[in-house]
Parts: sequence; structure tokens; C-alpha cells
Amino acid sequence: MDNIRKININEMPKGFKLFLAFLPVLGFFLIDMSLDNDFYFLYPTGQYIVENGFPVKDFLSMHINMNIIVQQWLTDVIFYFIYSKLGLAGMLAFVSLCYIAFCFVMYKLLMLITENHFISCAVAFFADIVMAVMFMVTRPQAITVILIALEIYCLEKYVKSKSIKPLFVLPFISLLIINLHCSMWLMMFVFALPYVAAAIPFNFKKIKQEPCCKLLPLIICGAVCFALGFANPYGLKAMTYIFSSFGIKDFNSNIVEMLPPSISSSAGKVYFPLLFVMLAIIIALRKNNFTTRFVLLFAGTALLGLMNVKSIAYFVIGSAAAFSYYIKDCSFTLNITEGKRTKKEKRNFILIIALTLAITGGVLGYVVMNPMEPVNNEEEETTSSYEDMDKICDILKTEKDEIILYAGFNYGQYMEFKGYHPYIDGRAELFLEKNNGEFDYFSEHMDVKNGREYYKDFLDKYGFNYIIVDKETEEILETSLSRDGDYEELYSSESTSLYKLKS
Repeated sequence: MDNIRKININEMPKGFKLFLAFLPVLGFFLIDMSLDNDFYFLYPTGQYIVENGFPVKDFLSMHINMNIIVQQWLTDVIFYFIYSKLGLAGMLAFVSLCYIAFCFVMYKLLMLITENHFISCAVAFFADIVMAVMFMVTRPQAITVILIALEIYCLEKYVKSKSIKPLFVLPFISLLIINLHCSMWLMMFVFALPYVAAAIPFNFKKIKQEPCCKLLPLIICGAVCFALGFANPYGLKAMTYIFSSFGIKDFNSNIVEMLPPSISSSAGKVYFPLLFVMLAIIIALRKNNFTTRFVLLFAGTALLGLMNVKSIAYFVIGSAAAFSYYIKDCSFTLNITEGKRTKKEKRNFILIIALTLAITGGVLGYVVMNPMEPVNNEEEETTSSYEDMDKICDILKTEKDEIILYAGFNYGQYMEFKGYHPYIDGRAELFLEKNNGEFDYFSEHMDVKNGREYYKDFLDKYGFNYIIVDKETEEILETSLSRDGDYEELYSSESTSLYKLKS
């Protein structure tokens, strides 16, 4: 009689393990294969830094006396070198490499937490797909999410190994983030808080917490990381940049990434199902057996995701780590007959492969049927094509007058990329008075856009003789100019118009 033994799914053949490990490759087909809107001010900024050094006054818009902080100077320089040498293909290759790096770090992190190949691959797959669709674009965040995931890996390695060696990596992460994406620098301290809390011994009545690791090395490491934050061209201003760049009313109502996710939005269709499904499974499986650092990691990043769409990236990382911990003991076994496989065993193996493919196909099908847009810095309604802008640039090249150009929040950076100096661009936070020290241009732009300021007074104030109007977001300005006899329309499409002040 043949011996029958149970085999864990993690003991399946290497081919099946490799199949699971390479599932995130499907994310390549979901990455946005175009330049993000922000790229058009990132690239010329990188070029300026390479040729002239670090700017302190604006050089892209018409406001040359405006103080600026380049919050992602190192990213700008990297983008400049890649695009100037390799063009669009180089930038897309860079984003793809970032995606590969993120997938690798997430898998290593989840394996460290769970020591379960199947669970790690399954959870990482969902995290990787969401990141590919929403956040893997030509912006600093493509690098930042890798560094944040790597930070959690180092902290978790410190907890498990009881060695301080993994903490030596964190100062380098601090140095990179402050120069690559300084507005997100404080986020690394936010992600360290659950580990600090879990390292504090606590004993109150029936509630007792044994520290997960030594607290002193964490504090010393945090102090070193903070000190290295000063190693950037703008010093303390870069370190505190986040406090002067968020929480503005007009930001929260007009910039997609700063809006909280709603049930009907594409981001909400991803965030809320993930949140509720993971929360329900965690509660069902663990009951009262919770671990401080993972509870705080899940709850904290869930709160971040509720606050704005941009932070869903950090929810994906934090929740994946916490969720994988709470399901790490889940096991799937098959009855295997030693010796030659029976038809039933072959059928079960095929069934597992088919089920895996079905789940994968379901996830991808959901993404296709409910398309998500990459998180960007644009207004709620905007066009994604710059064909109109190219045609407008061709027209402007033929004009003999000095060009004093109005272009709004969506199109300004592209016109800067083409060598013009418009009124405003997508660097929204730089146009706030408390950042630029000159004037609140962003609020003025919103007032004109929403009809709170008379368009004629605004246009006369700056002497604009060429006005580019985004019909989808600047309906009031479009209607006013189309009825104003002082302006002639030089170009019009379904989404964009170009007006010229008559001589």
C-alpha cells in the first residue's frame, strides 16, 4: 500500500514557487507608459542645477523674484541625465527598474515577517499591482516607496536578529530621502514610531507589553537620521517643507492627490475594499492576539490613506507588512502519495495552478474594468494629451510680439519645458506666499478659475497678451474670453484654447 503524506503548499515543486514569485511581472503591463505631468518641471530643474547650481529664485515661471526650494533636486538631476541621454525609453526603463526593486524589497520584507513563501508572494502580488498602477510614474515617489519599504525591512530585521547592524542602513535612507524627496523625509520617522512604541515596556493592570527590541539603539539611530537631514542644499527649510506645503484649503479641493479617497473614485475603489477585507481577516484570525508594532503600522497607514490619495502608497506598504504577519500561520496542504503521482494528485496540482490564475485574472480584470489613474499633481479634471500644447507652441513661434503668457496649473509646466515662462505650473506649494515670500499666486489662480476674482482685472494686472485656457477646468475664463472683443482666438480644440490680446 502506498504511503500518503501531507505536503505544505510551500513544499510544492520549484516551478510552482517560481511561478508565484514572478506573478508581479504582470504589473509591467499596468504601468503608465507616458511621462507624468510633473516631469515637465522636474527635467528643466535638473538641467538648471547641473548647469548653474542650486536655485534660490524661480527661473521657470514669470515670477523671477519668487523664493524657491527644490524639494527633489537629486531626482531632478537623475531625470535630467536619463532623459537627455536616453529619452522616453530611458525614463520608462528607470520606472520599470524602480518597480522591480520595489517588488524585490516587498517580497524580502514579507518573507522576513512570515517565513512563508506562499503568503509572501500572495500579499506582495496585491501590493505590487496597486503600486504599479497608481504610483510607479516619473516622479520622486517611485524611489521613495522603495526606501520606505527598505526602512521597515531594516527595522524588522533589527527586531528579529537583535543585532544593531540593520540599523546602520537607516541613516543612508535618511540622506537619500531628504535629497530625493524632502517633503516625504519625515515619513520615515512616522514609520519608525510603531517600532519605538513596541520597544517600550508596559505593565498596567492586565495589560502587559514585553519590548520587541532595545529602545536605546532606535533612539540613537533616529537622532543620527535627523542630523543627516541637514545634509541638503536648503537645510532646515527642506526638512520642514511638509509643514508649509500641505493642509491648504485650495490644495485639498483642487489637487487630486491631496483629496481623501471616496467610494466612487478610482483610488477609493482600491483602498476601501483592501482596507475592509484585510481588517475583517485580521480580526477573524487573530482575535485578541495582536502585536503592537503591526497594529500601529496597519492603523497608522490606514489613517494616512483616509486623509489623502497620495498616502495610499504608504498604506499599501504598511498594511501589507501587518496583514502578512497576521495570516502568516495560515497553511494549505495536499495529500501526496509517495512514489508516482496519482491522477487525483495531478488533478489537484492543476486545480491549484488554475485557482491561482483565476485569482490573478480576477485582480487584473478588476483593474481593467475599474481603471485607476496614476496619482498626480493635477486638478480634478484635466487633459492628459499635450498635442494641443504642441500646436499652440507652433503658433507662438510665429508671433512677433513679446510673449507674456498665462497658462494655468495643468499646462504651465509643459510650456516651461518648451522654454516659455507662464504664470503658474504644477509646483503648487511653491506658489504659496509662506513658501515663496512674495505673493500667494496659487490662491489667486484659484480665485480667477472659480470666478471669485474678475478675469479682466487679473489679466490687466500682469499684462498677459497670450492666454492658454484649459476648457475642462477653467470654464469661467473660457466663457469670459470668448465674449470679450479685446481678445481673438488663435486656436481652439475640444479641451484647449489660445487667445491673443488685440493690438
